[in-house]
Amino acid sequence: MTVRPPSRTSHPDTVGSLSVSARRLTAGTGEDGAAGDLHGVLDTPFGTRLLIGDVMGKGREGARTAGKVLEVWSQLAVHESSLEALAVRLHSVVAHSAEPDRFVTAALLTIAPDGAADLVCCGHPPPLLIRDGGAVPAAMPAPAPPLGLLDLAHGWCAAQPVPACAWQRMLLHTDGVTEARDADGVFYPLAERAAELSALPLAPFTAAITADLLHHARGSLQDDASLLAVEAAPALLRA
Repeated sequence: MTVRPPSRTSHPDTVGSLSVSARRLTAGTGEDGAAGDLHGVLDTPFGTRLLIGDVMGKGREGARTAGKVLEVWSQLAVHESSLEALAVRLHSVVAHSAEPDRFVTAALLTIAPDGAADLVCCGHPPPLLIRDGGAVPAAMPAPAPPLGLLDLAHGWCAAQPVPACAWQRMLLHTDGVTEARDADGVFYPLAERAAELSALPLAPFTAAITADLLHHARGSLQDDASLLAVEAAPALLRA
């Protein structure tokens, strides 16, 4: 199995049980291709698995680390049943890299066909759970340090359940989204905007948030920014 890169077109991809739409923006111009961010969606025997991450640092080194983490995740996600163990394996990749001071914030999910999910957050913002016109961050009573720094938490992390009833759409993001500032220094209100735009179909939803984010930041982002939105695939909604 290979990672399906989510589409940026008007039609979302279908991966496993989910429809998927993603946007990646680079610092500065906001053009597609955020080198320090990474994301992937993969159909596995354990459910549809998602990864979003943000590498400390930019440039070629950050892009190289992002590519390696995504490569190893795509190899392990179809074989490792434990989401916690998967995160720990990725931590080892980062911790034993040629750049030992580097770390990667990451959120990992396994989503069953019925919508029940497990979530691990390693120093990363939790996803927004969007339901009935509202958007709230997933509860994370036991967040872990970033990949590469898990030894600060005895080398382990804990998965949190996300009930199927808690979301109709889920929005994963990097902190380049929520830390984007306007002319007055106000951070981008992602949860508020996601709730306001939640009636849109999935791909127009991510496109609208992207345009709104760039407008908020006056067309110039201070950091790479990525969005990854998922919801139940239409065939499952009809079932």
